[in-house]
Parts: sequence; C-alpha cells; structure tokens
Amino acid sequence: MIRRLPSLVPALFGALIIMTFVAAVGRPNVFTDTRDYMIHGARFYQALRRTFLNEKEPVPVTAEQKQAAELLKWHKHFDHSNVGARSPYYGIFLYTLAHRGTLWLLASVQALACAWMIFLLWRSMAAEAPGWTYYALMAALSLGTSLPWVASFAMPDIFAAVLVIGAALLLFYRTELTRWEKPAVCVIVGATLAFHGSHPLLLIAMVVVGVAMARLMKAPKSAIRGYVQIAGIGVVSAVVALFVYAEAIYLHTGDHLRRPPFMMALVISDGPGRTYLRESCAKGAPWVICPFRNLPLKNSDQILWSSQPATGVFNRMNYEDRVAMEQQETEFVVATFFHHPVAQTIASLKDWGQQLTEFYVDDPLRRPMAFMLHKYWGKTNLVDLMRAVGPCGKWGELCEPKVRISELEAVDTPIVVISILGLIAALCQRSTLLGAIRRRSFRWDEPMSRATAACLFIATAVVLNAGICGMIAGPFARYQARVIWLVPAETLLLAMALVPHAAWARLKTKAGFDNLDVAWGRLQPVMREMKSRLLKRLDPEFIRFVVVGGLGFVMDTGGLQVFLRLGLGYYTGRIPSFLIACAVTWVINRLWTFKSGRQTSKTRSAALYLGVQCVGWATNLVIYGLGLYLLPGLKQWPLIMLPLALGAGGGMVVNFLGSKHLAFRTRAPMAAKSAAVADTPAA
Repeated sequence: MIRRLPSLVPALFGALIIMTFVAAVGRPNVFTDTRDYMIHGARFYQALRRTFLNEKEPVPVTAEQKQAAELLKWHKHFDHSNVGARSPYYGIFLYTLAHRGTLWLLASVQALACAWMIFLLWRSMAAEAPGWTYYALMAALSLGTSLPWVASFAMPDIFAAVLVIGAALLLFYRTELTRWEKPAVCVIVGATLAFHGSHPLLLIAMVVVGVAMARLMKAPKSAIRGYVQIAGIGVVSAVVALFVYAEAIYLHTGDHLRRPPFMMALVISDGPGRTYLRESCAKGAPWVICPFRNLPLKNSDQILWSSQPATGVFNRMNYEDRVAMEQQETEFVVATFFHHPVAQTIASLKDWGQQLTEFYVDDPLRRPMAFMLHKYWGKTNLVDLMRAVGPCGKWGELCEPKVRISELEAVDTPIVVISILGLIAALCQRSTLLGAIRRRSFRWDEPMSRATAACLFIATAVVLNAGICGMIAGPFARYQARVIWLVPAETLLLAMALVPHAAWARLKTKAGFDNLDVAWGRLQPVMREMKSRLLKRLDPEFIRFVVVGGLGFVMDTGGLQVFLRLGLGYYTGRIPSFLIACAVTWVINRLWTFKSGRQTSKTRSAALYLGVQCVGWATNLVIYGLGLYLLPGLKQWPLIMLPLALGAGGGMVVNFLGSKHLAFRTRAPMAAKSAAVADTPAA
C-alpha cells in the first residue's frame, strides 16, 4: 500500500520518526561554525535589501556610533580571511529556516530530505519488502545510529549522506524514479554540492568508482553517460555558484573570501611538516609561520583556532599574516611531500585510518552550556539560536540533552561493528557478491546484482569520505559521524532485498496482515465507485485549477517569507509574492488547466487573467487582513499560514469562475462562426 502513495507522504512519517526521537532525548544543536553560516545568511539578506529596496546604512553620528561602525567594518574585513571555507548557500538555507522557524524547522527540513532519499532507496532496493519495513528501518536508524543527531545539527553535515544516497539513486535506480522524483533528486544533489567544500570532491571520487562498477556490470552506455553528465553539471554549477558569490563580495568590499590553511596545519601537526618547517626556517625560508616554529604544533585544531600563546598560530595573526599563510599553504604542503614523501604519506594514511574509526556524535550533541558560558561564544548568535528552540535557563542548565555522549558511543560503536559484519555476511550470499563472483555473472539487469553494487558503492563512499576529510582537514569525529549511519542502513536494506517474496508473504500471514489486504481489496471497488461519482459531479478543470492554486499558494507563502526578510511588511510583501505566483499559475493554467481556452490570444488572456486575479486577490487580502486584525497573534510564523490559507480559499472561487468564463473562455473557431452565419434565414 505504501508503494502506491506519493513518496513524499511516507517520507513525512519517516522524518517524524527522526524528530520524535530528537525531541524525546535532546534538541537541535549548534556548533561554532554555525555562527559563520548565520553571518553569511544575514549579510546576504542585508545585501538584497540594500540592492532592491535601496535601504541605506545608518549614518553614525555620535563618537560611540562611529567607533562601533568602524569596529563592525573591521570585523567584516577580518572575517573574510577565513569564512571562505563556509558555504554561503548553506548559510542562506540555515538563516532562512532558523531565523523565522527556529532550529526545529531547520532540523525538520533536513530530516525530511534525508527520510525521502532513504525511502527512494528502500523502494528501489527492497522491491519485495512490505511497506511497514520502511518505518521499521527509520525507527532502527533513529534509535541506534548517529542519524537523528546529524539531521538535527545546524551544520551541513547531514547532506554528505544525502549526496551519497542521491548519487547511488542516479546511477543504479534512475529509471525507477518518477518524472518529478528524478529532477527533485538532481536539485537536492546540486544543493548538497554547494553546501560544503568536501562534497564536490566526494562526488568526483564517487563518479570514478561508479563508472568503474557500471562498466564491470555491463551497464547501458546511456546510464553511465547520464550519471556522468548529471554529476558534471552539478559540480560545475556548485563551483560557479561559489565563485559568483566570492566575486560579489570582492566587488562590494574589495576583500577576497579566503579559507583557513587546513592542510598546512595538518601536515605540520602530522610531524613531517613540523620537521620541514624547522629545517627550512633555519635556512632562511620566508614562511610567515616561521616565528612559531618552536611551539609544540602537535594539534591542527589548536594551530588554527587556539588563542593561547603556547599553542595557537593562525587565530593570533593579524589580517596580512593570515592572508600570507593561506597563500603559502599549497607551496608548503607540496614542499613537505617533496622533502619527506614516505613519512608524510604514512602520516596521511594514518589520518585516513583514524578518521575511519572516529565517528562519535560529540559535536552534534555538545552541551549548550559549553557555548553559553564561554566568554566569546556566549556573545554570538549561537545563544539566540539555542534559546529560540526552548527554555534554557540563565546558563543553559534547562536545555541539557537527556543522554550522555558516552552512552551513545556505547550503543553506536557496537551497532556499526555488527552492521559491518552483517554486510560482509550478506555479500557472501549466493545471490549477492560471492555468488556473482563464482558464477562470473554480475550484470546490470539483475536486481540483486544492482542492489549489491549499490551497497558496495555506498560503503566505498563512506571510506572515501574518511580519506577526503581526514587527509585534508584532519580527523575529527563529526566528519565520519555524518555518514557512518549509512552502513547500518545499507546492511538492513540488503537484508530486506535478500528475503524472498514467499517469506514476506508467510510473515504477513502469521502476523495477520492478510486480513488487512482482504479488507483493502474489498474497499478498493467502493473507493473507485466513490471516486467515479465524485469526478462526475466535479468539474475536471476545477480539480486541475485547485492543484495549480496549491502551487501558487506555496509560491505566495514562500515569497512572502523572503520579502519579509528583505524588510517589507505583512501587506506590502504580498504584492511581489502575489505577482510572481500569478505569472507562474497563468502559464500552467493556460497550458494544462484550461487547454481549450488556449485559442484566446496570449495578451488578452494574460490581461483578463491578471484582472480576475486582482479581484480574487482583493477577496484574498480582505480575508487575510481581517484575520490579522481580529487575531494579531497570527502574525507569528507558522500561525500566519492560517489567514493565508483562508484568504487563498476565498479568492480561489472567484479566480476559478473568472478564469474559466473570462480569461480562458472557449471561443468557437472562425469557420464554425461563418457556417453559423450562412445557415441563418437572412443569409
């Protein structure tokens, strides 16, 4: 039954399972980098307001205001030396959702994206599994893996796993996706590529692996070509999007967006870089980090972000030295590999191995008190984000998670180990990898071969993620926690795929689900008869009009939220959002809803449609304004959806009647008119 529903419906329940577990045990959480993403989003909307609304910066008058303005300008200038590593597009995504809907809305959207991709993979891989197994899968992943914590984390980490699932779907199961699911998956994959700098690298590595696997399985050339094209377009689009944003910052401020020297700090902390630094500085090398060469330099995180004189480097530098260190990073790393190739290769492989084994959820479940009591982070936007989620008390004592990191680690680690063993056992079955090797038959057109290949592809992506993150930025637990839950997920999915249809049928009989099927079978004719009678009574054009109106309502609502952030009011913001929704719905209504009315000229139809929409909009606005006047509390998001919905419902009747009988009125052909005139007695 679940397979007959639109995929978004079960995904909503899957996301609800994730968020229920988050709400029961903890709450959405933040990280230090969340501050930088929020700053990106806030400055983006500020730039839009100044560009399109001609909003002027407040002119400082007093000496204190001038000093504050100069300090803010300096902070922006200084931030540009390191925020280039934070995606502005995830910042916009985070700010848009969290600023109005709190972190709960952000976490819910991230959980929904993840649950939907898991559903598509479940539907494709475990084609014979009954519907309840999807919900069991989501419950198991929520209870025993890092999924809920990463999904509710105000960071782009969850989208690494979304990218892996999306890449697997586009390679192995693109033909199983519906006409709207395929572009939706492509859009989500494209967004993930723009959300974090490691994601394009991960996808490029997965393209190489995927093409090799597809060729081994003798996949159709069209499938391989389509996969490579989609991946290539996504990577290029993400790079161009980041370049455009960086150029906009440069044109506006004169600053280049820069990223911290992660690899330079890593090779130094690994040991070979530290040795080379001291050797080269003794010979007069011009490295800007030379004055710090006698520090311990054994931790890359401290090298970059510590402010202590005994451990910190990058965070203690002035702007010019920061830029110089960033510019020297590539040359320094290459020189380190050149002078100590064996030692650095071994160190990098150790980083890779360490990253593979570290995946506890320390950062996604860090105690909020750690931020609120901090002398620096306690003064940033992180505190407001955490307090907006729910009561935290004066020092954060009321919003502590109900579970400890050590308790989660004691559960997560054994589950991952058991999942790896289970995956190996599943791959050794006669119908999966081992059997295919023995038969020398591992073909694309065999469902179990594709399911096996998809699992191997996802497992390889987990390993590649550890290599990319561990050898570029350094081994940190959250880099692997973001994808490690894919191992239990793919193990369970492959196990479901291995269960034959007859076994599922026997299980259904023993559980008594056959009675449900009988009841559903008896209900089907009744529902078809009711549907037939309802359609006879309803105008088909009205049904299509309601669908298009729903799309227009979503665009109107979303547009209003955007224009509210740009500084427009609750009434003035409706004007541009209404016009955008009106233009889109006119095109769809002309091409789909009122096909017979396409004989009317576009200019006349558009003018009449705009007039009808204005009358409908006036009706809409009266109901909307009356609701806000009588109940001012509805101005808060998401309660504002209620007057918006009531207004849309009232205006819809007016819009439909006017659209059908005026804007898209069916006109008789000229030949028919001439014949009618000729048949009159006067003729």
